[in-house]
Amino acid sequence: MGTWGVHVFQNDAAQDLVDEILEGTYRLDEHRQEYRAEEDALYIDAEAGARLLALGALVRVARNEDAAAADALAEIADTDELDLDGLLEQFTDEDLQQLRELIAITLREPASSELYELWEESGELEEWLEASRTAIPD
Repeated sequence: MGTWGVHVFQNDAAQDLVDEILEGTYRLDEHRQEYRAEEDALYIDAEAGARLLALGALVRVARNEDAAAADALAEIADTDELDLDGLLEQFTDEDLQQLRELIAITLREPASSELYELWEESGELEEWLEASRTAIPD
């Protein structure tokens, strides 16, 4: 499955995204079309779902909305000094709404989310859902 923990940062796709953001190479402009296509398809594959959940958690950390995710992110980054202002500046209100909607699709049911299906098969669906719901930006 490639996922090794229920927290949104505990998988390879999320860690790759975190690396891009911390290196300053992530550009939302390059992903908007991809996100729109996923939303139109109403199905999110596992890698995209993992990245969306991590992105939601990163936005929450950047907005000081999630201390637990901030601690997890600091541990991954191996520093307490995280500058996520550049990430947050890339998001419009419309982008944030779309991110919320895509995360909702990811957390909805196996018919709309490969991640949901994989976690359901693992027997840890409820733990994953509980941890993942905290990634939805306010």
